[in-house]
Amino acid sequence: MNFRGSILHKPQVVFYSFFVFLTFFAATDSRAQISPGELAKPHAHLEGMDNCLQCHELGGGPSAEKCLSCHLEIKTRIDQQRGLHHQVFTIDRKACFSCHSDHAGRAFKMVFWENGQDNFDHKQTGFSLKGKHAQTKCQDCHKSEFIKEDLKKLQPEIDLAKTFLGLQRDCISCHVDEHRGQLDTECSKCHTEENWKPAPNFDHDNARFQLTGKHIQVDCAKCHPQINDLQKTAAAKPVFTKFTGLPFNSCKACHDDVHKGKFGADCQSCHNTTGWRGMNRGTFDHSKTRFPLLGKHQNVDCQKCHTSGDMLKPLQFGTCAACHKDVHEGKLGQDCQSCHNERSWKTVNRDKFDHSTTGFPLRGLHASVDCQKCHTSGSMTQPLKSELCSDCHKDIHLGQFAKRPDGGRCEVCHDEQGFIPALYGIREHQQSGFQLIGSHIATQCRACHKLKKSRSGEPIRQFVFSDTRCETCHQDIHVGQFSKIVPVKSCEICHQPTEWPDIQFNHDADSRFPLKGAHQNVQCNECHKLYKLQDTVIRLYRPIDPACETCHSGNGIQLRRQKR
Repeated sequence: MNFRGSILHKPQVVFYSFFVFLTFFAATDSRAQISPGELAKPHAHLEGMDNCLQCHELGGGPSAEKCLSCHLEIKTRIDQQRGLHHQVFTIDRKACFSCHSDHAGRAFKMVFWENGQDNFDHKQTGFSLKGKHAQTKCQDCHKSEFIKEDLKKLQPEIDLAKTFLGLQRDCISCHVDEHRGQLDTECSKCHTEENWKPAPNFDHDNARFQLTGKHIQVDCAKCHPQINDLQKTAAAKPVFTKFTGLPFNSCKACHDDVHKGKFGADCQSCHNTTGWRGMNRGTFDHSKTRFPLLGKHQNVDCQKCHTSGDMLKPLQFGTCAACHKDVHEGKLGQDCQSCHNERSWKTVNRDKFDHSTTGFPLRGLHASVDCQKCHTSGSMTQPLKSELCSDCHKDIHLGQFAKRPDGGRCEVCHDEQGFIPALYGIREHQQSGFQLIGSHIATQCRACHKLKKSRSGEPIRQFVFSDTRCETCHQDIHVGQFSKIVPVKSCEICHQPTEWPDIQFNHDADSRFPLKGAHQNVQCNECHKLYKLQDTVIRLYRPIDPACETCHSGNGIQLRRQKR
């Protein structure tokens, strides 16, 4: 508010301020003027005026640097660029008090879970919860006995029974090694997070004893027995399966020699793993040829390849197409091994196949999508539409951006690394029809872009607005006093986007009642008083009768009896 003239002389100001202070101090609890509330139990030792600056900056709010000077266990993780606090503090640029507020009483819990603890996005910590982990309760993993880091060294006062810090990402930091050190401690080489059994990632071909023929059908327990755990490992089963150290150099290690040693110990000279009775013709070892029999080839009857019956007649085997029909019709070349192996035609080696040769390189999250999610017909060579994201993905914005020059292409705001967070930020917003100024810059996106129901009834977050006037988002606290005049006075004529009380109003130019003489020193609220309009209490600005007796008769405000 701009006023003309001096309101009070300096001595009067000092006396008046001192009088107001004494009156206000005497009428209120002095302690409440020092602190907004009692500190939570973890910070109770910081209670009192002498400790304010241990957390707060002089004349300002709490300081992240001061928080981290005490919480070294958090600072260490941020410095090492790991964990949730690195994501929230360094990348998301959030202040400590956005999750950890105080001054709400001793029993106040200082951790604020935005969507509730059970709905916390664990991916922010750098460890995504998948499979069984996604169903596990927080307290089942975050236990003091699972903490391997020496957090007490960094924060002696930390309560290990309550902290979420200190867990490692390797399986055996939380789970008992059921193999008792026999195998690699990187459990994901064999197991997944869905279930401990079966172990879908285990390939016996990587072991020193590869399974072929009938061995493939043998139950694991037939060869791998259960033995007693002599060390009696804590929290482990009393027995475990023996996977290593088993003899397999000769067939007799597992099988009885029905020939009682009459034909020596080299069983393979006559037999093979396809069956005991399936003898090798002429004790022939096919691996001595230029075409060793591997995978499914081992189960093929000799006559399937040697159709002439002449086992010595050379066969063509330079390419798979020499024996097999090329179902891809030459579109992917002749190197079948780049995708397939001898174990199964349907087993595709994704690590070897270069998808960029198809014209659609797999980047980001696309690289981990199962082939069948896109190739739904089962044919890997049938062309797929892939020019637009909407060819495969649903438009969750329901066409809000369809009128943009680019037609609302998703990649303008998103990329393959993840739909959230979007690439659209403040800089892009400034190029839109509504630039962010003042307090609008500090406002969270979802405060303006809220969920609403679409025509189909499904929830949609609104990003496109047909009306960007202040009244679209903000309540008219003047209850139509200025919107019902002609021409209509919009909010920005008086108010600024910085703060609502920051008013640019010239009473001489913007009203019909210029301030003259003593009127220049009168506070606004002396003339513009609160007024009850129906069930709403408003501050009346118009219409007010400009006659002197309106304010000076002692009878209160006299409303002008005319149309606004």
